[in-house]
Amino acid sequence: MPFYPLWAWAYHFFTDKPLDLLVNVLLMPVAFSFLGKAKVRIPGYLICLIIFTFYHLASVLINKTIPSDTNSIYFILADLNLFACTLLIIIENVKFNEKFISGMNRNILVIVILTLIVSAIQTKYPTFLFNEKLLEGDELEFWGEEIRNTAFYSWLGTNSLGITFPVFIAILLNYYDTQKKYFALIILAGIVVSFLTKSRYVMISTIIAFSQLFFTTTKSWASKLSLVFLFCASIFLMVFIAGEVGFNIDEVISSRILEKDSEMGSAKARITSYEVFLLKFPENPLMGVGPKTRPDVVALLNGEAPLIHVGYLSYLYYYGIIGCFFIFLAIFYLLKNAWLVGRKYNFWGSFYGLLSFCFANITFVYFNFAEMGIVIAIIYLRYYNSSDQMSLND
Repeated sequence: MPFYPLWAWAYHFFTDKPLDLLVNVLLMPVAFSFLGKAKVRIPGYLICLIIFTFYHLASVLINKTIPSDTNSIYFILADLNLFACTLLIIIENVKFNEKFISGMNRNILVIVILTLIVSAIQTKYPTFLFNEKLLEGDELEFWGEEIRNTAFYSWLGTNSLGITFPVFIAILLNYYDTQKKYFALIILAGIVVSFLTKSRYVMISTIIAFSQLFFTTTKSWASKLSLVFLFCASIFLMVFIAGEVGFNIDEVISSRILEKDSEMGSAKARITSYEVFLLKFPENPLMGVGPKTRPDVVALLNGEAPLIHVGYLSYLYYYGIIGCFFIFLAIFYLLKNAWLVGRKYNFWGSFYGLLSFCFANITFVYFNFAEMGIVIAIIYLRYYNSSDQMSLND
């Protein structure tokens, strides 16, 4: 699963159909076989997500938001909410043992190192392992005049790295502490990769993942100060290497982080989104308008964004209070579960990974539970939640 973006890259040589569609079709019979069992396990968050998925698909059909060039069956089978339900039904009915988790830890470490290497290469060769189809059609507006650094995650989507990578960092920090040889490499990878994306939300999401080192450990102040020193050393090393290879850090800070060239255009887009939401949401507050931004809203946004650019508000506009009640409740149940696992087992990777996912959706719209980072975070929760039961059986 950590290598899913690379599978998507390899898969594109055979067909232009999304990998999620193929995997969903293959795994749906497995999910249905679990649902047919008398002791099927469907926790609260998954019940809410399943209800939301039915609501979402009904909203799509009722409001006729399926693209005119897309077959209805194909659209439904490729739907990310349905794909998430398929994956999570299987995960919640499988017990993962310690050997599996150890292998997962190694694989996540490998993919983080590969992400660091590919991200570094893309500073010189931006299209290396990049999905150039994203530079066509509507997606072109997202990228503008430059290709943002996404390593090989662009084969899944424009925001895949920003959601999955911070989760990977959050998980690894629980298994590779300051005494292990890979710890400094994990810190360096988190800092460098998040910065090279040139996206503030990825940088902040990674900081949220790192923050568990200060809030959830019983380390002495001396140990925490050594961590601060390690962070500073990693940043200095990044700046030094960037200067050697000709990467302009000052330009990234000026244009992407401080937005001096665009006069805080991104911040203005969020403010406009709030204003438009307050104006249009009362028109359909309960059921929403369906998952598509209507022309009247696009016009009110004045070209600053193609949609209401705050995830929670955009979903309220799309699905109304009724639809959002279920997906927001699913997020709450997941966070609560991850918090309890953290308190009981001192494993905070899933909680801080999910927290970064929640934060990211303040700045954009990507409530994708099928994203591999989210799926893997839930696998770890399933492992720890079932550990007591496994101990009793032993």
